[in-house]
Amino acid sequence: MKLAIITSRYPKENQPYNHMFVHVRALYFRSQGIDVTIFVPAKEKSVYNYQGIDVVEDVSSNIISVLGKYDLLYLHLLNQYPLKNGGFSIYNAILKNKYPVAIYIHGTDVLVYPEYLDDFKWTVKGIVKYLYINTWNHFMMNRFLKQISSSHKYLIMTPSKWMKNHTEKIFKRTFDKFYFVPNGIDTELFDVPFNFDNRYKIVTVRPLSDPKYGVDMSIELMRFLPKQFTLDIYGKGELKAQYNDLIKKYKLENRVRIIDDFIERNDLPSLFSNYGIFSAFTLFDSQGVIMCEAMASRLLTISNDNSAISEFIKDDIGGLVESDYILLAQRIISLTKDETAMSEVVACGRGLMEDINWMKQGEKELLLLKDII
Repeated sequence: MKLAIITSRYPKENQPYNHMFVHVRALYFRSQGIDVTIFVPAKEKSVYNYQGIDVVEDVSSNIISVLGKYDLLYLHLLNQYPLKNGGFSIYNAILKNKYPVAIYIHGTDVLVYPEYLDDFKWTVKGIVKYLYINTWNHFMMNRFLKQISSSHKYLIMTPSKWMKNHTEKIFKRTFDKFYFVPNGIDTELFDVPFNFDNRYKIVTVRPLSDPKYGVDMSIELMRFLPKQFTLDIYGKGELKAQYNDLIKKYKLENRVRIIDDFIERNDLPSLFSNYGIFSAFTLFDSQGVIMCEAMASRLLTISNDNSAISEFIKDDIGGLVESDYILLAQRIISLTKDETAMSEVVACGRGLMEDINWMKQGEKELLLLKDII
């Protein structure tokens, strides 16, 4: 089976977060003997290999010219930009040639403002983005899903029941071949022993570029926790100054710090071993992969009940799900006083992630993909 995965970004050296969930799939597919190539629309051609996976960055017209060589095309967060480095012409080529196609909907590729999209700004760029998402992208994605479901060998997947139901609500239609298959978690890589001594040390790893990642919420929580609790925020982005101002406003400089750094995925288990709690607040998430990786690493994972979060972290089973900062702080304080109780909660979280191990999920996904052709 020759599989082409087409996505708008892919991991490379010094950019480990570029759709890492796509890379995890590619690694599994390759391990099962699948001939897989990654295509990324770009302004100019560049070919590289990332951890054994061949990646081709090229203008859309060149990518289109080779699509017929593959048994199946698999789309992940491919944009609808009508540019030479955009995905619009690729979508059109798929429709025109009726190529067998699968698309994995992550959330931001189908959502519209103002629902769950909180990064709008009254700037030229912000207005253009609003118009793109709410008119062009919405119309074109609706058109694409409608056409493939009526005339193609097709498959639609998404990571959660909530995202599946919400997608059908957005487009006011149901699809016969639409399945929820969570992103798989590498529980072997994220096998970190529980360390009760780290119970007061909180960490979050987030892009500091979009308010949806709830970094401000993690800072707010610290106002209600005793002084022995600390918070380290790992990430880069233009919101760093805003978050630093919030830290100063609440006089938390001695307990909260921002580490302006990207962490390679393979380095995350080592990082997690230094902490006891992972903060996974969010304004929207169709799954929350790094939240799940923290649960697999036996960190007490905390989040708010939002979108698909409760499908992956159950309150008191794997972590704490609570939107009230004061109540959540009280529950954290109580749980971190009891080593047995805390160890039982994180053990449950680890078990939940073993249920969606990347090998198990990869097998499910591959069977669905093979069934198309």
